[in-house]
Amino acid sequence: MAEVVDKMLKELKARRKELEPLVAEYHQVESAIRAFEQSDGGAPSSPRGATRKAPTRRSRRGRPRKGEPTRSDQFLALVKEQPGITVSQAAKHLNVQPNYLYRVSAGLVDQGTISKDGHGFAPAKASGRKAQKADKAAA
Repeated sequence: MAEVVDKMLKELKARRKELEPLVAEYHQVESAIRAFEQSDGGAPSSPRGATRKAPTRRSRRGRPRKGEPTRSDQFLALVKEQPGITVSQAAKHLNVQPNYLYRVSAGLVDQGTISKDGHGFAPAKASGRKAQKADKAAA
């Protein structure tokens, strides 16, 4: 049994000696990478096991806070400012996805607040209580 242990120990020491230059080279390469990232302003790569930074806070999602305009209000104001504006143009202006504004625009058309004008939208002509009520709500 002692012979087996001695043999394994001898083999392990030999292998360690073989790997020693590679480990040293690995550490040199890591140092060089860190130096380049710090001088170039690049994003440093975190070594294995390193803890990550907490993610930066993203913009708030969900319902707007009290007193803030809704997307519907924002879209309506944009349609009033730029009659004939398309959903794609409005989406770029409001920095949202167009598919979301298609849903918003359909709701405003159903309410009678705006009307479809070719590919774009225009404020609805004031007719009836519903349109007047919608104008008051937008103001």
